Amino acid sequence: MGEPKGTTRRATFSVRGVDCATCGMAIEKRLKRLEGVKEVGSATMLNKVFVDYDESRVGISDIMKVIKEAGYSGHMTRKE
Repeated sequence: MGEPKGTTRRATFSVRGVDCATCGMAIEKRLKRLEGVKEVGSATMLNKVFVDYDESRVGISDIMKVIKEAGYSGHMTRKE
């Protein structure tokens, strides 16, 4: 049967310092390693990071911790 699936959510984060493709890719790479994260994207021109995640496996605080450990600061601006 497999594991029960949790609810997938999308959160948008405003992240200071994400001003080039390399910065965005560095954050994306780290977040993709986080268990429960399904998809990650970034919009460097907007200083935004978008994360699709399984809320039964990972939370906003976990995502923010990874962003901070990557050397960036910011906050969640939207959750769907």
